[in-house]
Amino acid sequence: METNSKDPKEIMEKVIERLKKASPKELLSYAIRNEVEEAKYYARLASRAKRLSVKALFLKMSEESREHEAALRDLFRKLFPGEKPLIVELPPVEVAPLYPKFASVEDYITALEYCMESELFAKRTYELLGEVAENKEVRELALSLAAMEEEHYQEIKKVYELIKAMSEKNIAPSNIRPGGYLFTDNVKAKYFLIDIVSRGFPLKALIRENPEKFLEGLSGNVEVVWITKTKGKNSVSPSELSSMSGELLKFLEENSERGSVLFLQNLGYIALELGFREMMDFLLYLKDSAVLHNGYLIATAVPEAFDKKEWAILTSELELIS
Repeated sequence: METNSKDPKEIMEKVIERLKKASPKELLSYAIRNEVEEAKYYARLASRAKRLSVKALFLKMSEESREHEAALRDLFRKLFPGEKPLIVELPPVEVAPLYPKFASVEDYITALEYCMESELFAKRTYELLGEVAENKEVRELALSLAAMEEEHYQEIKKVYELIKAMSEKNIAPSNIRPGGYLFTDNVKAKYFLIDIVSRGFPLKALIRENPEKFLEGLSGNVEVVWITKTKGKNSVSPSELSSMSGELLKFLEENSERGSVLFLQNLGYIALELGFREMMDFLLYLKDSAVLHNGYLIATAVPEAFDKKEWAILTSELELIS
């Protein structure tokens, strides 16, 4: 496809118009090529990114694109045995590749904006494949991949919003002050933790999600405690959280020279189990201990879990970042 436009959005619109007339075999071939190019694109972006959170995001996107490609190739071999994917004369998702130097916050914002557009384009491609394909397996895989691309878009969007919010508040991983910080989204908090732990701070995380999933993308000195009523290794019942105060204080004290990070996930759940007052007593003890010992308390909570007065108290004690 020839076009004189250099505007990615305009090119994407023209590609989608062409895809509407393509056969299922052509669309499946095009989708395979999309995933190959997308994996390469994100891998190259990851190699350039200096900010570890963004590098981790791009590496994840690249790996998942390779997984998508493998699934599409398996389906193509099943539907068209002995054949090879067609060469479809259309630009791939990265119709105008952007490889910034990542020398500034603006570089990251621009790259993430473009990646969001690319993911929406890939989503629409798979939706088209699902609409025109006669084969049930093609339709199901296409819709599954469209949903995955939507997940990619949402995750990239959250990192984008995080970096913009930090820029607007003049906060960077290298200059954040010891204290207490609040996030309303677990994904944003996770990528923030990746950046702050990259400074060499040990991390002790009290979490509600699957510990193995939480550890994905994190490296360094990280200890996880699972808040659950189910008995298990490295777990604690929510009713016993307050009894951990001494252990958590010791963690902060032992690392006061270089600094350390405490992460407390889902304050709404903890408040539900302990009551708001007891949760705040525990939270403020940890925050004040972190400040005293050159550390950081990072927490997540959603406004819907609290009434207006409670949320006002919470956000008056912890700085809301995003």
